[in-house]
Amino acid sequence: MPARKAPSKKPPFKACRDCGVLNPREATICSNCGSSNLLESWEGMVIILSADSVLASKLGINKPVAKAIRISGKIVTK
Repeated sequence: MPARKAPSKKPPFKACRDCGVLNPREATICSNCGSSNLLESWEGMVIILSADSVLASKLGINKPVAKAIRISGKIVTK
């Protein structure tokens, strides 16, 4: 008997290929930049709770946001 594959679980978010912001899976446009270029193939996330944090300033982020680190194999958050 062949081994059964586990059902693939869809991620709860889609990442914007243009700005890296994570949007709800149901979204069709990015809540940050308005792009319709949203993908489910992303890895890792950084969540900025305060724009005054050291990490936010190093990443050039000026508002609370959740961003993907890698989209389709390309690092977008540096």
